[in-house]
Amino acid sequence: MTAFDAFPYIWLAGVAIMVIVNVAWAIKDLKKGSARLSWYGSRASREEEPFEFWLAIVGKLAALPIGMFMLWFGLSFVGVG
Repeated sequence: MTAFDAFPYIWLAGVAIMVIVNVAWAIKDLKKGSARLSWYGSRASREEEPFEFWLAIVGKLAALPIGMFMLWFGLSFVGVG
């Protein structure tokens, strides 16, 4: 009997949660018109500080391509990729 390795599934679940949360957070910030650069940073408004606002949005949306690569990499752990 072979041992069950849970690491690939934990990896895939963690990456999927990271991608979903970051993309949802970016969409919420786009609709609201202000975004935070970090957890405790001040909010950057789209009208007052456009560079900081778009930097925060792009930073959150960057999780999508990075996460897709990490999911593809993680699928090779379970023998799918």
